Amino acid sequence: ACFILCSMYALLGKRSITDHYVSETNLFKGGSGVGTNFSTLRAKDERISNGGFSSGMLSFLQGLDRNAGAIKSGGTTRRAAKMVIVDVDHPDVEEFVLWKAKEEEKVRALGKMGYDTSIDGEAYRTVGGQNSNNSVRLNKEFMEKVLNLKNDPDAVFTLKGRKDHSVDREISVNGLWNKINKAAWECADPGLQFDDTFNAWHTCPAGSDGELGAKHNRINSTNPCSEYAFLDDTACNLASVNVYRFYDDITGKYDVDSYIHLIFFIQMVLEASIYWGHFPTEEVALKSHLFRTRGIGIANLSSVIL
Repeated sequence: ACFILCSMYALLGKRSITDHYVSETNLFKGGSGVGTNFSTLRAKDERISNGGFSSGMLSFLQGLDRNAGAIKSGGTTRRAAKMVIVDVDHPDVEEFVLWKAKEEEKVRALGKMGYDTSIDGEAYRTVGGQNSNNSVRLNKEFMEKVLNLKNDPDAVFTLKGRKDHSVDREISVNGLWNKINKAAWECADPGLQFDDTFNAWHTCPAGSDGELGAKHNRINSTNPCSEYAFLDDTACNLASVNVYRFYDDITGKYDVDSYIHLIFFIQMVLEASIYWGHFPTEEVALKSHLFRTRGIGIANLSSVIL
């Protein structure tokens, strides 16, 4: 299954960020992937309740990245599947955007010193930010300013503290947009998610409420591959169908009836896996039973022998 976990509980004090470490660990060791929007975490230098100041969102993301690298997916078979999303108005967004690109520079430097720069080599094991897909959540306001840069090249955008607005500041839209694109060119991250479009197509906008409020009704995140976009604290049980098995090379025909028959049985299996499944938190278990999200993908589509 693919999971979406909520980070809002840390802001409310119901569940700490260290509890999130435990949830991700349980998912990774079982071979599952997880996506989270971490924009609720305080930005660097925001005041905290004990009178100190927050070390910033990136300090926690770095720890979670190391945790994912240690657990991997179901052991050492492959890397953990992890998506990290940050809203474009978070005060730490610039540091987040440049995170992987800066780490790639370190890899190139280590390569010149003779270190192994293969994907599992010592250079990449030495640097951070290598165990997740990173994406920036862009809103309509920011994108409209991007599209209007020709007419207003000096446009600014406000970054807002999560709890302490003394850290609010304005930044150049053109500057941030160029950083996003340059970083993506250098290391393929961050990706982009268009928040308003996601939620305009939302199929369950009233699906969750209570203490977390309206923001929890929104689509804030996706799974690591982004084909599953839904409410926080939900799981989508997935299956794939080898479509080539239904194709007859001799007659050139496709057995549609058998394909539909298999889909029926797969849905039964996925439904059973929800009913008897084990989930990392009570919130995920509850919503999985309420919404019963499941998906079927296709494999071997391009295997027809010409």
